Amino acid sequence: MADILPVLLLFGLGEDETGRLLYLVALLLLVSAGVARYRGRWPKALSHLGIWLLIVLVLVAVYAYRQPLMQVAAPVLSELAPGRAIVVTAPDGARSLTVSRSRDGHFHLEGEVNGTSVDFLVDSGASVTTLAWHDAERAGLAVDGLRFDRMVQTASGTALAARARLDRLAIGPYLLSDVAVSVMPRGTLPMSLLGMNVLNSFAGWRVEGDRLVLTARPEA
Repeated sequence: MADILPVLLLFGLGEDETGRLLYLVALLLLVSAGVARYRGRWPKALSHLGIWLLIVLVLVAVYAYRQPLMQVAAPVLSELAPGRAIVVTAPDGARSLTVSRSRDGHFHLEGEVNGTSVDFLVDSGASVTTLAWHDAERAGLAVDGLRFDRMVQTASGTALAARARLDRLAIGPYLLSDVAVSVMPRGTLPMSLLGMNVLNSFAGWRVEGDRLVLTARPEA
């Protein structure tokens, strides 16, 4: 094929036209080889052709109906991977994230803080998203330079927290920038909390049985 290319270019064919012609020639040779192989065995050839056509039709159907199929599959996928947000696109184009309730009865959501994976506990009672010390440190925040001067109420009682801002916070495919957070002192919070300031960045959120549904804004 490489030897034919300069000859075809001499006949005024551009590179795109030449590439398509070579592709068609290769396809013709492949089909011809298949026909030669099945010569005298046409029933078997038709049987194999029917199988391939059925496979192609199934793939086309799955692609064409991928959105409603994803809506049906979302609960199953959420159960298989608790804490992982499953993106669902409705027929009208609206997108939402679905998360299943974990075995402890709470909703856990995997997010990325400045590119670092963080397991959040969804807490609608927290007005501001709060990072545990170890998560803030892993995400590259200068925790040793923070001022812990903000009084907050935790499940263990009153504690002091520090104010900070995140460059990037990703929830599923949705990215938030310059997010205000609180950081707790070392050993005072076992895991980070996803608070209302992040939940309210979505168009809406609701709990449907054992599923948390976050509705994305139209422009997201």
